[in-house]
Amino acid sequence: MSEQPNFSDLGNQIDLAAKLLARSTHTVVLAGAGMSKESGIRTFRGEGGLWTEHGEPPMNQFDSFTSDPHAWWERRLNEGRNDGFGRSIDGAQPNPGHFALAELERLGIVSHLITQNIDDLHRLAGQNSITEIHGNRHWLRCLDCELRWPRTQFVIDATELPPICSECGGLVKSDTVMFGEPIPATALRRCHEETALADCFLTIGTSALVYPAAQYPANALSRGVPLIDINPEPTPLTSVANVVIAGPSGKILPAVVNQIHNELDH
Repeated sequence: MSEQPNFSDLGNQIDLAAKLLARSTHTVVLAGAGMSKESGIRTFRGEGGLWTEHGEPPMNQFDSFTSDPHAWWERRLNEGRNDGFGRSIDGAQPNPGHFALAELERLGIVSHLITQNIDDLHRLAGQNSITEIHGNRHWLRCLDCELRWPRTQFVIDATELPPICSECGGLVKSDTVMFGEPIPATALRRCHEETALADCFLTIGTSALVYPAAQYPANALSRGVPLIDINPEPTPLTSVANVVIAGPSGKILPAVVNQIHNELDH
């Protein structure tokens, strides 16, 4: 493991990150709430977080849903999704960090993105190879076959609730993973497969505290895969990453991309 980098030497760390990424053929990324925060989406924890202000939601959300899905859907359709967090998502747009990450995919450097965010901003920025480990606020999912649809492409009849999957007859719910709900097996499998192929791992705006997402950079490190961590605040990864860049992804990632273009041109 390399010596812990000097945070004051930002240009040097960006250069090191660019060199590692330019040599990579299968970079895997784990993105967390820090990226969304830069687009104006409120976080859950910490200063200004929704749960900090209002307390954490019930831990039995999924049990409540499965015990009476008709009632859950009825409330959902009647009340809408006008909570503070939902409003901040619905009005958000991708920031320069999202676009830079999509550019790294276009360059053939980033092979897969694992995101803990449910806001769809990565896809809006042009990212294609994505596992949304906590689901997507704008999508629906069948609990049986795990088929997913954009919410706008699934017609819900308020007189026939709960909605049923046309492919397998399974129960359909919001794609967002509720408290108490297992993460879909297909999503977990894809994350494991991509991490096993990684020859470089990039973490962006994640606290690296929430599992199972936090295990993927740890698994990559255990194989000797170089880790680049971009975050304004220190995290558990700060002391073990090969390259640590302290700062917002909206400023750091475009600078890394520019440096990579320089690397590739020489």
